[in-house]
Amino acid sequence: MRARRTLKRIVAGALLSGGVAMAGFGLAAGSAQADPDHCSTRTGCYHGPGMRWCPGDYIWPALRATGWDLSECHVYHLAILDNPNADPNAVVEGPGPAPLPIPATPRACPPISFMCP
Repeated sequence: MRARRTLKRIVAGALLSGGVAMAGFGLAAGSAQADPDHCSTRTGCYHGPGMRWCPGDYIWPALRATGWDLSECHVYHLAILDNPNADPNAVVEGPGPAPLPIPATPRACPPISFMCP
């Protein structure tokens, strides 16, 4: 009789601790989610093309001059990338021009060779 009571306590303790552990995992998974709608370059979570400004980030005079709706996020790039004579502080909406392709150069050695003459 005493063994049965001990076994019940062990099983109840295991179930209780397992339930607490599962609840902890559930809370941890929920708090690790980032809000993709307010992810800017400043916060470090936006790694797309160009830069991204979101509400709460610094508003410099050139940004205010764009006339953008500052209640939503914008992807932008510096205007100097399009026109070298542009104001260095001016910004243009959009991801920016594509990078120039790297010119292909002939190889002096085959890619597998470890010794070249």
